[in-house]
Amino acid sequence: MQCKECTESVEMLTNEHLRACSGLTVHEYAIRHHLPLETLLAPGQINAGDDNIYPQVTGSPGEPARAALLGLRWAGLVRERGALAEVPGEVRRLDLLLWLEDRLQDYGFRFCQEYRYADATHRVVATNFLRTRTTNLGRAGKTPVAVEPLPDFIQALAVLMAHVAEYQAGYLFMPFARAADGRDAAARLRQEYGIDCVELDAADTSEGVLLRTETVADAQALLHLMEGPLGAMPGARERFTAPMPEATVSKELVFDAAHFITDHPAKCSNLHGGRYLLHVQVSGRIDPVTGCVVDYGYLKRAVNRLVVERFDHHTLNYAAPELAWRSSTEMICVHVWECLVDYLPGLSGLRLYETSQSWCDYRGPSLAEHQARGTSPLLDHFQRLERPPKTGDGGVAPQRRLRAVAAG
Repeated sequence: MQCKECTESVEMLTNEHLRACSGLTVHEYAIRHHLPLETLLAPGQINAGDDNIYPQVTGSPGEPARAALLGLRWAGLVRERGALAEVPGEVRRLDLLLWLEDRLQDYGFRFCQEYRYADATHRVVATNFLRTRTTNLGRAGKTPVAVEPLPDFIQALAVLMAHVAEYQAGYLFMPFARAADGRDAAARLRQEYGIDCVELDAADTSEGVLLRTETVADAQALLHLMEGPLGAMPGARERFTAPMPEATVSKELVFDAAHFITDHPAKCSNLHGGRYLLHVQVSGRIDPVTGCVVDYGYLKRAVNRLVVERFDHHTLNYAAPELAWRSSTEMICVHVWECLVDYLPGLSGLRLYETSQSWCDYRGPSLAEHQARGTSPLLDHFQRLERPPKTGDGGVAPQRRLRAVAAG
């Protein structure tokens, strides 16, 4: 076989050869030259076991290694499988994984690339890991964030951000595998750096927590704080700062619901049901590492939890106080927008079909505008409504008044 990078003839293509001649791995080589892995590998390389030898390390790990391991644990990326512990790495993040290999030498981590034939896809799939003995990790990476020295906290948070943080419409999202770790980190950011985060009910596991910077200014302050540590990691800072194309993605979700239109002069005043189709659009910058504006899985999870689970097979007028008076498609869209924009600050449009011939398009305020203005007065008329006290003769004063609505 002739290597397309150095034109040398080799018996079989290996990571050792490619990293020496071009710095690539076999996985990256296959993508660069758009070739199936099975055409590049010898039969003995496929479904082979890990032949790396992982020595038992001695001595205490240095602070850079401890901070990196802590950040990976926060992100849920350290997976202990029997005698070995591993950290996975996507092919687009291999530079970062190899940086971690050097950073985590004190724990004995080594790079491993495996090739498995996948029955489901009928092709060979590559997976990338750092691996070490589980016993090498000891308890060093499990120290709670509350007792970590300040430099370690910043470095650890930078490692988490480089691997799993998302940047949407100027806000940073940071998932933590354990809720306690995320809450401790949020408290430390607030107390020591004046950076506020909010907790969103959209973690991908019941044990985890998803933090979002409260404002765009908080996100910028956090990125400024992390500029040095992120800049030291291959491609990490560019994920959040490099100019990238923008795109709009859409997700369609369905729910069945009943409703009635109060005071409607025709049949819509009667209780009736139907199938609603909700199209949710999110616009923003394409992440150079994930290739996405927003992960469809997160988009679906957020809309299901905040909208579909509340409305599906319910009567809309009773499912949400905002819709008790008028459950029109227009009012539903205004309410749904306010439910979603905290979780999807790149939200750019909603389309709600009540029937195939009747739908509403809506674009609401940005998250910053919503934070400044609060709930739309359109939705909370009856929550603001006050009746004056009864008159002395038992009657009711004829006028009615509303509480003042905050300006903005």
